[in-house]
Amino acid sequence: MAKRKQSPLAKLQKSTDDNCYETTHEDCMFWFRVLNQELFNNKLTPLDVDIRWRRKAYARYEYPDNGRTDQIPLKLLMNKKYKNKKFFVEVLGHELVHHYQFLHDEPLGHGPSFMRWEEKFNKKGLNLARAYYEE
Repeated sequence: MAKRKQSPLAKLQKSTDDNCYETTHEDCMFWFRVLNQELFNNKLTPLDVDIRWRRKAYARYEYPDNGRTDQIPLKLLMNKKYKNKKFFVEVLGHELVHHYQFLHDEPLGHGPSFMRWEEKFNKKGLNLARAYYEE
């Protein structure tokens, strides 16, 4: 009988790595695909990723104020370093909830449409916090 392949999120949960994690564009794209499949049922469209040092926040989702996605590219602004890989994936997932909100004309922010994802995140072993600020 063939072994069932373990998902990257399941492997992440078993990881005991608590070292500082520095992300790359490739990692952001890999985890975007994993989260898109396992949490968002592949309903997210790709977006640009900008990785650099951020002040006061680990990440931010940038979207056009006027709702026209043809004028300003949707962008994920990610920090370079995170406490560990799991924390990075949680921050990325948080920002992808905002991407989902924007794409599906839901109210942007941390209200009910945001918090309805909490249980789904928890089932995958991820924490969905309302905000991630650098300490």
